[in-house]
Amino acid sequence: MLKVRKAIEKHSMLNPGDRVGVAVSGGADSVALLYELSMLADEYDLALFILHLNHGIRGEESDKDESFVIELAGSMGIPADSERVSIPELREKRGGSLEDICREERYAFFERMSRKHELNKIALGHNLNDQTETVIMRFLRGSGLEGLKGFLPVRDEIYIRPLIDSTREEIISFLGERDILFVTDSSNADDTYLRNRIRNILVPELKASYNVRLEENISRTADILRLEDDFIRESVEKIISDWKIDRGNARINLLKLKKLHPALQWRLIKTVLENRSPAGNGIGYLHVKSVVDLIEGSRPSASVDLPFNLKTRREYDELILSQGEDRSPDTSKNYSPDGGKKYDFSYTVEIPGSVDILETGEKMVLGVVDADKADEADIHSDNPVFMDYNSISFPLVVRNTRAGDRIQPLGMKGTKKISELLIDEKIPKIGRKSISLLVDRKAVLWVPGVRLSDRVKITDVTEKMVKAKII
Repeated sequence: MLKVRKAIEKHSMLNPGDRVGVAVSGGADSVALLYELSMLADEYDLALFILHLNHGIRGEESDKDESFVIELAGSMGIPADSERVSIPELREKRGGSLEDICREERYAFFERMSRKHELNKIALGHNLNDQTETVIMRFLRGSGLEGLKGFLPVRDEIYIRPLIDSTREEIISFLGERDILFVTDSSNADDTYLRNRIRNILVPELKASYNVRLEENISRTADILRLEDDFIRESVEKIISDWKIDRGNARINLLKLKKLHPALQWRLIKTVLENRSPAGNGIGYLHVKSVVDLIEGSRPSASVDLPFNLKTRREYDELILSQGEDRSPDTSKNYSPDGGKKYDFSYTVEIPGSVDILETGEKMVLGVVDADKADEADIHSDNPVFMDYNSISFPLVVRNTRAGDRIQPLGMKGTKKISELLIDEKIPKIGRKSISLLVDRKAVLWVPGVRLSDRVKITDVTEKMVKAKII
């Protein structure tokens, strides 16, 4: 027996009564896996099903592999199911790497078979040597913890790898001792593929010249990295939950984000972005770094475009991650939900009266109040605001900002550009062009939620007031 039983127990791969689909290509690994599981079937009360996907990559050789697997299933009395797909044709249509397309089609096949045969486990034939090759390949590509942890013994509680601790040499010996036949994939000798070069050239050199126990040592390193990666992943998931970062447009407070350890910052950004990607992946180092650079840069308002129509913006102390056009601005700042496009709008408003501002989704309501009937607390509020009726040069107009707009902020002697005021108040750039203003014939009287003009402030001699409220 190989180290299958120990791996199954160590990683809790199987439970009594499991219905297990065994992925069998016909090669040594998958055939050894099938025989090992068949010997454990009675003990674990397993129902086994052989699953084979003919990729059509090697033509007649692929068809022979399929026939071999079907005959093997018949000789062992185990039900089998197979499908055919032309990976070369799919690659011609989709583009991309052969390895990626094979993987996508293989797992799609497993999902179909799981539903069809009501399987709750899929056993894969990856062994210790495969783990070594995978870790080295990902290291060469510059992967982080998520990549260097290698294959998971159990993934998604469905996919199991009982041969994860068995070497290729042990597998060949197991089959030879029992005269068990298997097929050899001729493409394994083709050093055009990176994995094959690692397997056939690099690994033998590393073992011969540096460490004869290479596979065991890399496997141990992958185990350590897997534990550390699990810790970071769980920590990030807790942060996402605690900060209520949903899967829609996300807003992250930069002050809180910067307090995190850089490792958590990077993983949080990567996770939030991947949660918005079609397949839950495709976000790499350079993408995350571009967001980190945005956070650490000196510009208070900037953005970066990412794959999958993702966009990340920095607006002062907020990081905003969205997909497509961001339509969820902070309404407490009263800026347009249109994504920041400029609208030229202008509405004349009577007193008393109201106006629906269609471009911003707001409504402004105005009325007249006797000064001696107003509550002192209300007079000093930000919304509603109160203005001296006799200081207004009618008519009143509600409109968007225009070039050169100025206001005399309450408490100041001079005037200030509206654009500068909005920057000082940290109003996001995306909304400054579509903010609503209340103006009279002379100048801006009120920037809702931001500032009132000193010219119309309430004084001891005020008799009648205009009450304005934005809702």
